[in-house]
Amino acid sequence: MPEFNDQNFYYHDLRGRLLGNKAREALVLHEIAGLGSSDFFLEVGCAQGHFEGKALEHCANVFGGEYAFGKMAAAKRAFPKAEFLGLDAEVLPFRNRAFDFVLCTEVLEHVPDWRKAFAELQRVSRRTVLVTVPLEKGYFWRALSKVKGMGTRGHLHRIGTRELRNALGEGWRVVKQEFVATPSRRLNRVIGKRAKEKIGMYAVMLFERGKGKRPEPKEGNAGLKLDCGKGRKAEVKAWG
Repeated sequence: MPEFNDQNFYYHDLRGRLLGNKAREALVLHEIAGLGSSDFFLEVGCAQGHFEGKALEHCANVFGGEYAFGKMAAAKRAFPKAEFLGLDAEVLPFRNRAFDFVLCTEVLEHVPDWRKAFAELQRVSRRTVLVTVPLEKGYFWRALSKVKGMGTRGHLHRIGTRELRNALGEGWRVVKQEFVATPSRRLNRVIGKRAKEKIGMYAVMLFERGKGKRPEPKEGNAGLKLDCGKGRKAEVKAWG
């Protein structure tokens, strides 16, 4: 039986679908479909590599990072054309603006210092960051918590769209905000953009770095740094 926090549960188990995960997936895949063939894609908190497999359909430079090494091993077996490594979301081992598209879905609520992790997502992206979070302050998750408490699901924070907007760094802006308000993907396309946060299940927020010269953010981890220029792929191979 799939675990509650397993991607097989999220996307292939009926219970996971009823929790709105397929509707959330549809919104994420819509953005991934816009990847260019030469783009560099990173997911922070990749688990078994579900979205790496989807990203490989659009570009060849696909990378996933995961704190839980057991899940990462499964990702490597399933998607050998992608690159995977263990990482800490609060201290990403990459140069500034190393990736074109950075994805972080259902992860920030698990991280002790989620604001630090969110800042790292912005630091390593040159263009786009896509974040999804469960709306723990809303009616749906508060009701579910009476059966399966927030702590038992590994959630440390109740993060909403206001918190994410307030933590957005200089030079970044929100370009899209949608809610998953129903498990039905078709119905959610109709009401997701108009739904109120209190009745939502998840928030899906797309952030974009503004154009123009901005002060360079301070580098993160003093270890491996990926360059954004020539040899980006070769430097990533140094992880091995």
